[in-house]
Amino acid sequence: MGVSVSLSAESLEVVPGEEAVCTVTVRNTGTVIDQITVDVVGPAAAWSVVEPPMVNLYPGDVGEVRVYLRPPRASQPGAGPVPYGVRASSLEDPRGSATAEGVVEIAPFTELKVRLVPQISRGSRRGKHKVDVSNLGNVAIGTQIGAVDPDDALTFDVPRPAVVASPGVVTQARLSAVPRTKFWTGKQQVKPFQVVVQPERGPASTVEGTFEQDPIVPRWAAATAIAALALAVVLAGLWFALVKPAVKSAATEAAATEASKAAAAAASDSGGGSQSGTASDVSPSPSSSAPAKPAKKPEPGSPGNPLLAPISFRIQTSVKPGDKFVTKVSPDQPKNKPLDVTDLQLQNPAADSGFLEIRRGNDVIYASGLDNFRDLPQAYVTPVRYAKGQLVTVAIQCSNPAPEKRPCTAAVTVVGKTA
Repeated sequence: MGVSVSLSAESLEVVPGEEAVCTVTVRNTGTVIDQITVDVVGPAAAWSVVEPPMVNLYPGDVGEVRVYLRPPRASQPGAGPVPYGVRASSLEDPRGSATAEGVVEIAPFTELKVRLVPQISRGSRRGKHKVDVSNLGNVAIGTQIGAVDPDDALTFDVPRPAVVASPGVVTQARLSAVPRTKFWTGKQQVKPFQVVVQPERGPASTVEGTFEQDPIVPRWAAATAIAALALAVVLAGLWFALVKPAVKSAATEAAATEASKAAAAAASDSGGGSQSGTASDVSPSPSSSAPAKPAKKPEPGSPGNPLLAPISFRIQTSVKPGDKFVTKVSPDQPKNKPLDVTDLQLQNPAADSGFLEIRRGNDVIYASGLDNFRDLPQAYVTPVRYAKGQLVTVAIQCSNPAPEKRPCTAAVTVVGKTA
């Protein structure tokens, strides 16, 4: 008893979003009527259909079924060969089942989605944006990022114009729009532009953006200056009209009082010189000659003792996939000194998946998905203060998929100042 199975073609080609068909021949090699179930095993099972999935055969009879291979138009499965198997299972003799193996070649395709964040920037000297390039295809592709404006009123700064977009990954690049001319006062000027992402093959993708240029001196500053000038004029008038005469009168009265006291003291000295002579022999009190105590030095990081010593260290992680966050710290960070963090450099060169948090004690000061960056700088205008005993902690929750389940190796470089 048993069953045999064979494929009409051991190798097939298919474009994602379409289908390839393979005819499967099933033979009942047993001696009784058997019900045979046919299914697909391997990576292709998720996007394969068997019609009909079951046949009834007399001993020695042959039946045919069709296997439809329909890979989705997505980043997975990736381009290239995907092995699969067609299994024929006997109801009467389960141990007599058989499997035929084949390979389906997934054709490559590219599809880019570009997003500008924010779409509208505002400033007097430059506008800052981030360009998100999402690769929806199933193969990595190199891209060139640039920008143009119809009025030639802007120049553009792209620190990393050439990026490689991996399948299913969002790649970020910074872009700055800089006006060619600046103005001190006046109304806001709106300057549209277009970001162009040109892949190494296929048509370019574009997205619209706008830079709203403000004057160097904002309108509220001029109004504030006028109000301050008016207030100064009012205060000056009050000074000359009310305060100055009162001060002059008080000074005159004080001078007259002091003159009266001086005259009375002179009269007293002329009548009792012998008594006043003894007063000069009185020695000064010991407290007047005691040395002053030295002032206590302010704590490091206080206004009188700022943090000035530069420091940088790197926190390297290696975290296995799992549901919980795993924390890492650097042995190079001083434990008994305060720290002002001014810059962070987040790196994810292996394109790991998961989440990253940067913590200060129980507080999370930065959080991001690992899929959202490869090499991301993070600068702080106001430094993030870590007190004595507080360490910069990197927490990783790794979500790298099977079957590899490789560990996440993201790293963070910390730059700042300490005592």
